[in-house]
Amino acid sequence: MTDQLPTNGRGNLLVIDDEEEILKALYRQFRRSYHVYTANSAAEGLRIMTETPIQVIISDQRMPGMNGAEFFGKVKTEYPDAMRLLLTGYADIQAMIAAINDGNIYRYIVKPWDPVELDTVVREAFERYNLIVQNRRLMTELREANAMLEQRVAERTRELEAANAMLKEMIAQRDSLLGMAAHDLRTPITVLQGFSELLLDPRTPPSEFPEFVGVIRDTTRDMLTLLDNILDITAIQSGRLTLRPVETDVYLLIDKIYKLNRRVGERKGIQLKTQIDIEKPVYVFDAQRIEQVLNNLISNAFKFSESDTEVLVRVSQREDGWLLFEVIDQGQGIKADELEHIFAPFQRGSSKPTGDEPSTGLGLSICKRLVELHGGRIGAESELGVGSRFYFELPPNGIRQTGG
Repeated sequence: MTDQLPTNGRGNLLVIDDEEEILKALYRQFRRSYHVYTANSAAEGLRIMTETPIQVIISDQRMPGMNGAEFFGKVKTEYPDAMRLLLTGYADIQAMIAAINDGNIYRYIVKPWDPVELDTVVREAFERYNLIVQNRRLMTELREANAMLEQRVAERTRELEAANAMLKEMIAQRDSLLGMAAHDLRTPITVLQGFSELLLDPRTPPSEFPEFVGVIRDTTRDMLTLLDNILDITAIQSGRLTLRPVETDVYLLIDKIYKLNRRVGERKGIQLKTQIDIEKPVYVFDAQRIEQVLNNLISNAFKFSESDTEVLVRVSQREDGWLLFEVIDQGQGIKADELEHIFAPFQRGSSKPTGDEPSTGLGLSICKRLVELHGGRIGAESELGVGSRFYFELPPNGIRQTGG
């Protein structure tokens, strides 16, 4: 209870003496400067200290029962901050020396005392008490500040470690991306170089020029597709890809996608069909990016399907309002152990395109990130020899962008 600073400049002073006149004299001397409490025994003084925060104590040495030195020995244990002043006569010199050696008193006052000197001693005792309490509070605040600083340093260290790990992962992904891109570009570049040299060779008959130009055109188109995919995946990973959500008529979007892809399927003998079952025609999302996702899924369905099969694009609304897109084919299917990795970058399964179409291994990874940027979900189901179902869902109340 003593670990409190005096308020309004008036501290609590406890005076203990078994002589009533001494109590009255000390009370009169200090009542204008401090809140003075008096007790005629050590036991009464202890009782007062349990009820009131006392900063400074003046106690007589010779008292019946517990003497001043014994009292201060007890106070030192229970109220160590209280400043202890011992009133003593020369005959008590040995007890006073023992009390000083034990650290039980701050100062001793010889009877009869000098009032001016006693004023100074009591004032210094209060100042010392205040200094002790203030220092303890400063140490507590310092420990708390250090603990908070250590916590912040630890949190910042964890953030830096996480950022460093993410940076390392991004560097590894970049290196992997560049390595795979270089590998995938080597073959078409070799093709371009070879056919360019044939065109420049005077021995090449002009009748073969159209065929060579067609090969160069198709190869260039495939290289541009690969580069577009690399740019997309790079923008997504770096967080630079920004979605532009707009109100989109789903019927018009699917009709556009149907017209763009129908002829591609027909060239392989594959029929493209669409089915829409939604409550309202207009939803909010980035139409260009969702078109990119659907075109990629349809292209994959064509790529791994045989002739005389169907690819169905179906759009429906779930009971919770989410918009569900599905692309269902009757193709080769995907092995179960490959299906769980199908959306990772540069993943190519054991199934081969039925028309020797090129594959960058980036399309599905881009689809996944574009759907997730909308706050949606994407997945796939497949059965070998039966076909595959790729699907993705978009939030019911517009785009919920989750970051790059």
